[in-house]
Amino acid sequence: MRPAVRTLLTAALLGAAAHSFGQALIFKGGERWEVNDPFKMDTSVPPKPLIDPKKGTISSIKGTVVRTVNAGGTDIESTRKLSEVERIIWPNSERLAEAQLFVSRGEPAKALDSVEPIIKFFDAFKKTPGSLWLKASMVKLDALDRLENDAAIGSFLDNLEKNDDGSNPELANKIKLARLMQRARRGEHDAVIADATELIGKLDDLDVLARLHLVKAGSLLATKKYEAAMNTYLRIPVFYGSQAEHLPKAMLGAARAFRGMDTPATREQKLEEVSNRYLRDLIATFPVSKEAEEAKKLLPKEDRLAAEADAAKIKDAAVLPDAPAKPDAPKADGANNNDANK
Repeated sequence: MRPAVRTLLTAALLGAAAHSFGQALIFKGGERWEVNDPFKMDTSVPPKPLIDPKKGTISSIKGTVVRTVNAGGTDIESTRKLSEVERIIWPNSERLAEAQLFVSRGEPAKALDSVEPIIKFFDAFKKTPGSLWLKASMVKLDALDRLENDAAIGSFLDNLEKNDDGSNPELANKIKLARLMQRARRGEHDAVIADATELIGKLDDLDVLARLHLVKAGSLLATKKYEAAMNTYLRIPVFYGSQAEHLPKAMLGAARAFRGMDTPATREQKLEEVSNRYLRDLIATFPVSKEAEEAKKLLPKEDRLAAEADAAKIKDAAVLPDAPAKPDAPKADGANNNDANK
């Protein structure tokens, strides 16, 4: 089974497992309160949040959580402050997954509509372990990046930096990443390559590392360092394949790098054919992504139709089928030179 397909299946299983557990707040001293998810709605028109009276209800505006317990036949209402929360247990929300899907599909405006309420809800405990605030903020950055709205990105990053007191290295690293993305869009490619390489050697966050490789590879591609770009893009499925949302960009970027490497001197390696294989695999595996639409523009008509047929088979199948492994990247001159990926 292809690594990308296996990743999707694993993610689906993990997602299903996550939904079998509820969300909870752990207060100082270890007291645990199960709480309602404000993003789960009923089927009424308009829909209303599903409220379990046995669970606590959070008020971000008041900074409190309230629950009612029955003691000896008497209902007793208890209130705790959100500032007393020490840890959060919150399975990834369906709304956050929906926002990420909109980004992948190239619908950033819809992604912003989905993710903004999550950011606002978790703002009261953005720095609390287990909070979805940082994940939601990164999805918002992805959406703004798709819109190429540098003014909005700059404003949002300024706000993030105001909330960075140095206590959250993860936040600081993601701000650095976003600033690199801005600089890459401004065409500062040589500096971006150097700074991304330095950060890659210092971090261990898989999501940030995958994103850094994408930024670095994009700048390598923009400066026509095709072989180095190809090597960098292909590190993502090899080392960061669990970060499935980044695979479409990596596959499209690698295909473009192979096309750039296709010169008379390398003609015998049939690099355009290798590129087309990556594009077909991208369309078949991630058919609703924005990158799949870009891949269709690059493929010859016959290959595009074949890839769309493969995508339809996967979509209609009850279980995702096995498929041939991705072709090995050909080793052009100097491909084994470690300097190519620096």
